[in-house]
Amino acid sequence: MSIVNTVVTMNKESGAVRLAELGRALGLDLKPLSRDVMRLVEAGVLRRDGDALIADIASLGRIGDSVVEMTALCQAIPPESPLRRYLVHGRIVDLPKRPEDLDVIAHALASLLPEDQTLSESEVNAILAHAGDDVARLRRLLADLGLVERSGSAEYRRPAAAPARAL
Repeated sequence: MSIVNTVVTMNKESGAVRLAELGRALGLDLKPLSRDVMRLVEAGVLRRDGDALIADIASLGRIGDSVVEMTALCQAIPPESPLRRYLVHGRIVDLPKRPEDLDVIAHALASLLPEDQTLSESEVNAILAHAGDDVARLRRLLADLGLVERSGSAEYRRPAAAPARAL
């Protein structure tokens, strides 16, 4: 990423960048830098214009979008679902107000936890942290709706799967 960042910066300052200029800016030898640049060109993040390099920022957005679609929560909530409006970059930014929507989101969250396995609160938090910032709120939602069982010692268990909710 430091190569891409440097190319972006140099493109803004002076236009296209030559490999030797990039090497000097990064303090890297040309041979290993050349291999890394070739990989970035093959990935579509950089492009060559003769002997100059230009960063393709739009490709980074496309790569980011495809990575977001691979998150567990985006896998649990199909792209065509209206509930996707509660997600930004594959994470919950706000919980729905409508009980029906909240129930569906909660079931999607519950699907992130393994079935019939006892987890500590910190293990549940680590899993839910991939879905949103307020893990305590998400954890309480799952417990309040009975999607996870909580023992007095702060252990959590997701019972065997209930019928899936329509997303």
